[in-house]
Amino acid sequence: MPLEAMVEGEDISPEAAAGCGWLTAYRRRNASKAHAAAKAPQHVGQHGAAAGTKPPSPLKRLATASKLPNLPKDHFRVVVRPGGGLDVRLCSQHKVFNALTMAARLPPSATEEDIVCSNSMQNIFVVSTPQETNALAYRTVQEIILTEQRHPVAIYLTPPGHSCRGVIRGVDVDFTDADLRRMLRTPRIPTVLGARRIKNTTTIVILFNGLKVPNYVYCGPIMHRCILYKRQIDTCRNCCRVGHRQDVCPHPTDKVCDQCGHGPPGPDHVCSAPKCALCGGAHVTGDRTCRSRYQVPYLVRRRRQRRNKSRSSPVPAASLLPAANTQSTPTRAVPPQDQATLGSSRAPDASKPTWVDKVAGKGETRAPARSGSLPQPVADKIQTLERENTFLCKVLSEIKALLKMPQPREQRE
Repeated sequence: MPLEAMVEGEDISPEAAAGCGWLTAYRRRNASKAHAAAKAPQHVGQHGAAAGTKPPSPLKRLATASKLPNLPKDHFRVVVRPGGGLDVRLCSQHKVFNALTMAARLPPSATEEDIVCSNSMQNIFVVSTPQETNALAYRTVQEIILTEQRHPVAIYLTPPGHSCRGVIRGVDVDFTDADLRRMLRTPRIPTVLGARRIKNTTTIVILFNGLKVPNYVYCGPIMHRCILYKRQIDTCRNCCRVGHRQDVCPHPTDKVCDQCGHGPPGPDHVCSAPKCALCGGAHVTGDRTCRSRYQVPYLVRRRRQRRNKSRSSPVPAASLLPAANTQSTPTRAVPPQDQATLGSSRAPDASKPTWVDKVAGKGETRAPARSGSLPQPVADKIQTLERENTFLCKVLSEIKALLKMPQPREQRE
């Protein structure tokens, strides 16, 4: 698993990182649908919080409120970002969907399998459709009409489900997105679904099929270090609230100072000491120097959950018992000088022949099993191993005797 890394110097916006260019990623992922179906099934539902645990932090509450319900993984997911002060909590989702289908010129029969859900925290709508034609039609919409009022919308496709993203740096700006996809989709990296450049920088966001980001990727003959993509927490410069961006702010008239977050901006406004709403530091909310402005990637969260689960799970009682039920792996005998240090209860019985005596043939009596705790198949296996060991020792002694015999002079020369 690659290490986490901070992406400093540029903002990765949803339009730039998850724009309509991911449509080719859907096509490539759907071509290998059998591979995706073999993965682990998705878990529906959430476990309740344990009693006595401390309340979640504001970042965890924000991340929980921003989550969408489980949508079909093989669907195309279209994000609709309404503008013009449209609040998704105050409008009817049925009217919004009807206005969207009318603007996309889709008949009702073509949208019977589509699913629409809203995210009040981010102030967006998400349309899940199994038809690629519907996704292309939704993407062309630029505005919708609600109650005889036009609202501009920004629509784009998100990356497909059961996928993850990585970031590489230092790629020449002369390469187009088509060139990047051609250079990255090689037999050496068969899991690459798509790639997009962040604005006009040398940073590239790569989409991988599955939940594993490689440590290194090849862009042509050049090897690049690949790190996990970390999504930024949306912050609004208009109302200084977290969870949504300025272009979809549901309160465009409630403008406050974007530096201190207090009072309306104006010539008479005096900025006070800024305080970050994410970490509480003395800087603007969502500043580049704030380490809390990035969400923890899902791969890291899943790894931490598994690690905590393995630590909190009780140790099975069978692992604490002596290894009396081993099948066929013999254990190494403890030398007599070491047995004396283990206590008087572990001292060897002089009346019974030792293992060395049995190998040398000095004693034929076998020590009985300890209080009959061994199962019968294990005891039979031990007897078989003892007989085989005796036979091998006899053969070894014969070979040693043959080697000690004097050889003729001609053979030695």
